[in-house]
Amino acid sequence: WGLDNTGQIVNDTIGYAGKDISAVEAWDVFSRNDNSVVVAVLDTGVEYNHTDLVNQMWDGTSCLSDTGNALGGCIHGYDFQDNDKDPSPISIQLGDIGSPPHGTHIAGTIAARKNNGAGVIGVAPSAKIMALKSSLTSSEIIRAINFAKNNGSKIINASFGGKSYDSALYTAINNFPGLFITSAGN
Repeated sequence: WGLDNTGQIVNDTIGYAGKDISAVEAWDVFSRNDNSVVVAVLDTGVEYNHTDLVNQMWDGTSCLSDTGNALGGCIHGYDFQDNDKDPSPISIQLGDIGSPPHGTHIAGTIAARKNNGAGVIGVAPSAKIMALKSSLTSSEIIRAINFAKNNGSKIINASFGGKSYDSALYTAINNFPGLFITSAGN
């Protein structure tokens, strides 16, 4: 219902027509395939070979580190947990075929490919996803924010939470020159 609620029945519940984000109308307005919007997904990894995401990933060919140094080619982002250029979730690296990891779910919600006959469609199907894997410690998150900034992302999705105030993290978020999006419960 979130993208286009026509009052349809989902899981035996009737929706309310028009109670949605008007995605279909927005797609009509913004129908050009502008791939210049890069959304950094700061999470526990993104399954970048997923059918809905494989063509939606940021090109990390000329990526820069969080300190601005050239890294050479990154695989669609960076892994701050293991400090390497492969941000795929550990479950995928181990061959787990269960439900998609959280970061993959978030990336799909944002930019899953439109009209590919598989899965779902993202809210912004022309956007590119920069995968930033982290164990979600403050130091890794700060490095990931700086990586996103140095590599041209203007939007960060940070779907994680915490209970304590961290002044260094606050400063990193405040110094990011774009949108820093968190989920409602975080």
